[in-house]
Amino acid sequence: PLLALALDLLILMLNPHALVVAMPLVFGWIISPLVAYLISRPIAHERASLPADQRQQLRRLARRTWLYFERFVGPDDQWLPPDHFQEDPLGLVAHRTSPTNVGLHLLSALAAYDMGYVGPLDLVLRLRPTLESMGKLERFRGHFLNWYDTRNLNPLTPRYVSSVDSGNLAGCLLALEQGCRAIPRAPIFCWRRWQGFLDTLGVLAEIVEGVKRQG
Repeated sequence: PLLALALDLLILMLNPHALVVAMPLVFGWIISPLVAYLISRPIAHERASLPADQRQQLRRLARRTWLYFERFVGPDDQWLPPDHFQEDPLGLVAHRTSPTNVGLHLLSALAAYDMGYVGPLDLVLRLRPTLESMGKLERFRGHFLNWYDTRNLNPLTPRYVSSVDSGNLAGCLLALEQGCRAIPRAPIFCWRRWQGFLDTLGVLAEIVEGVKRQG
């Protein structure tokens, strides 16, 4: 800024008429440190907090979401997540899966541990067979194909590799690795297991209330 002021005075002494043209540039030079300071300051985000009833509603929704994986990911599907469950009218399970589905299942199991729905042993017992089944799947140049039959692990036709699904799975595996690395440092007894139990009771209470209304 001092150099800019000196340059401004020099222009004023040598060629006053040029000051009009030079002034915007000199002014920008003078205030540039202030601008750099202001735009470099960390952005302060105001943390919004949800009411207690909305937090409980979200937690019950999370428990219901985990119930899908808890119910349908098992030995019948080689511990791979079915693509979807058609509840009405026949209650059909789509016995096929994709890399995105597998990645979501792995992270859902980790989230279930974080929220207290499963313990560390339960998490291991769910992750291990899924990873073992993944090791049996046919791949193309290291990439998983996009669709497999979950009952026999055979690829579904047409066989192709999806860069989107492969990227989704890669991101999920990286996040899963970091989450698993933190588990040995976690306390054995923690409040989240109790909170997870309360979420389960809350879902059960909603189901009972729904049955009463239908009756």
